[in-house]
Amino acid sequence: MDLEGFFDRKQIIKLKSAEKQLVIKELVDKLQDLEYINNKERYYAQIIHRESLENTGIGNGFAIPHARTESVTDLISIFGILEKPIDYQSIDDRPVRYILLSIFPTEMSTKYLYLIGMMARLFSNKEKRRLIDGGPTPAKIYTLLKKEARSYYESMSEKEKPKSRKQENLSGVPSSDLDLLIRLDSLYKLLDEGNKSESLGKKIESMKKLIDNRSLTYYERMRKKRDNPFSIVEKNSCSGCHMEIPPYFIEQIKERKGISLCTHCGRFLILL
Repeated sequence: MDLEGFFDRKQIIKLKSAEKQLVIKELVDKLQDLEYINNKERYYAQIIHRESLENTGIGNGFAIPHARTESVTDLISIFGILEKPIDYQSIDDRPVRYILLSIFPTEMSTKYLYLIGMMARLFSNKEKRRLIDGGPTPAKIYTLLKKEARSYYESMSEKEKPKSRKQENLSGVPSSDLDLLIRLDSLYKLLDEGNKSESLGKKIESMKKLIDNRSLTYYERMRKKRDNPFSIVEKNSCSGCHMEIPPYFIEQIKERKGISLCTHCGRFLILL
């Protein structure tokens, strides 16, 4: 399972705080800045309450503060790297430098436990800890985690591997919306590059009116999560997360019965 199924590069950050509660607040604030949540005070309170019940410093300089809530629909995680280790009252009494903060609904508990299993294996390995302890940058950490995610998945038996949810279409949404979304995305890229012209803004608004609200809402959510919300199907795999797409689903995409999504990373699938 690819790391992008859990978080991407912008969800790995350097932390400046020097106390446990301030570190958690810094991580929650960043999630709101990235627009993954919209009520940071509530989620902060939930995580702090969870910490009061049981400390989440699980050893080897790693902590996993989290909250389970039905206020979100998917697992949301952010990984923080502290400039200096802090006292976290961990089970091994070692200070913590790396913190994975997660918010997830009850139905995503299995996905969350998979992520924690992968991360715990990484931090229990002395050689890998040495790699990430050597003054890492978020980019280097992401590369290491991405490699570890693939290794962890491949080490599991077929029974242990998490099952993908059913491949899905945006039911009832015409496949022609995909072409409109691609055109809309190209307009947004111009906006991101600094084109603030009134005419561009009008083109974006006009294009949005042509798109089904369900696919537009999903696109806008994916645009916040991924640098590129679209993925080309190459050799029966998603080019975004590199996970295999079942043959029967390839046939569905060919028939263009609707907009197809990768069940691993959520990107819009394009078959050339």
